[in-house]
Amino acid sequence: MKENTGYTIADLLEDGYFISSVNRPTAESEAYWAALRREGRLSDEDYELARYCVRSFRPSGRKLTKEETDNLWVHIRRAALRRRSLRRRRLYVRTAAAAAACVLALAGWFVFHSLAPADGAQEAVALAPQKIEDVARPDSTGRDIQIVFSGDERLTLKEKTAEIKYNEKGEAEVNSQAVPQAAAEAQASYNQVIVPQGRHTSLTLSDGSKLWLNASSRVVYPPVFDGKQREIYLEGEAYLEVTPDAGSPFTVKTKQMEIRVRGTSFNVAAYEDEPSQSVVLVTGSVSVHTGHPGGQAVEMAPNQLFRVAGTETQLHDVAVENYISWKDGIYLYRDEKLSLILKRLAHYYGVEIGFAPEVGEMRFTGKLDLKNDAERVLNGLSNTAPVRCRKTDGETFYLNINPSNK
Repeated sequence: MKENTGYTIADLLEDGYFISSVNRPTAESEAYWAALRREGRLSDEDYELARYCVRSFRPSGRKLTKEETDNLWVHIRRAALRRRSLRRRRLYVRTAAAAAACVLALAGWFVFHSLAPADGAQEAVALAPQKIEDVARPDSTGRDIQIVFSGDERLTLKEKTAEIKYNEKGEAEVNSQAVPQAAAEAQASYNQVIVPQGRHTSLTLSDGSKLWLNASSRVVYPPVFDGKQREIYLEGEAYLEVTPDAGSPFTVKTKQMEIRVRGTSFNVAAYEDEPSQSVVLVTGSVSVHTGHPGGQAVEMAPNQLFRVAGTETQLHDVAVENYISWKDGIYLYRDEKLSLILKRLAHYYGVEIGFAPEVGEMRFTGKLDLKNDAERVLNGLSNTAPVRCRKTDGETFYLNINPSNK
């Protein structure tokens, strides 16, 4: 999507969001282009001509022949002549220029597709990122779970929890309801699921692998794996159960780690606002690469935790239940700083939790039932610790020392 003061026809024909808007329009995309026309940043004439080009000729995965290119010129020239009879001569000149831009853009479009693999289940587009970790987070995602398709098309889920499933063809359903075909056939190489604070979801990928996504998380993935490798990108926290496939390695990438999986269940915590990232292995085997110069891959065994913070790494045995119980609505913690406990609760419930500095340094061991609401959980915490919780405004809480409980 272009971020400047105006659009030309050539700009539109090279804009992935515009092409997606024409092929699979949404209320959001229609409103976006209408606003640009109202603001004078895009003329109605250029907009209609560019739409005509995109609608008339769609990529088919091969290069245009000379005969097809000639026919394309004839088709657009006829359209120009029809428009000339209805509009002023200057519009004919603009139409001719649009025809030239259209042919050049579409020729380049078909050339790209002639170089792309023909056996993939999804059509690739020139704007698709080469690396999964380069897929950008959308500018705004709101407070609902979202599936983000090509051209920033989005499916918003109002439920606090959702179950998203892809089949082997890349067709999606949400809570057993099929996703509209226009969205499911998105052309981008990668889709995203974004889970805001206070929301949780599960995602079954096209190979049958399943993720449980915690609040404040994002996962990037292809609707269909290419058969050679299976690769996803994660921010936040997820518990994964990976379907074994020796011929197609499975890799989870985060900003600090690359986790190579061999048919396994494990938990990954990789929040952007926390200094460390970690992997807890439940079953199977994984190797973790941090990308540090001279660093070696770490091979993990079940019931081990690997943590990386900057250039520092740790590997030790743990009780895995403490790290995966969140997916079942239970938070177990052992000798953990209250600051971290409260930060996790803020993510999980989508509320603000402030605390006095001395409160954050306290360490606790215990269990919280996350099926209760935030206020009840925090009041329960204050009953077992020398802290006092008060609700300040709306969904905002503050904890300080309660001297009577010391």
